[in-house]
Amino acid sequence: MRHSVIRFRASDEERNNLQARANARGLSLSELVRRSGLGVRMPTVRFDQRQALLLTKLIGQLAHVGSNLNQIARAANARRLTGHSDELSALLAELDVLRTQVRGLIT
Repeated sequence: MRHSVIRFRASDEERNNLQARANARGLSLSELVRRSGLGVRMPTVRFDQRQALLLTKLIGQLAHVGSNLNQIARAANARRLTGHSDELSALLAELDVLRTQVRGLIT
């Protein structure tokens, strides 16, 4: 039986982040902190319907990015493309956005 109370301070942002992580794993905030502190394995993240839809869209976007990268690679090999073209810069920016979205889902 648990009867000891351990208190610690956190900013609102930290508390919200911890609560979101607990919710994503179907745990209470206390259970998340307890498991983290004791090194107990965490359950896998559960995706709600909105997140599943976002992941599905993201997979499609990644396929488009892969196709675009392939086209750029072909152009570079055929014409010895040098420097950063506008197309390459736009593609790299798109890739950064996708990477940020994926990180947001898996943390």
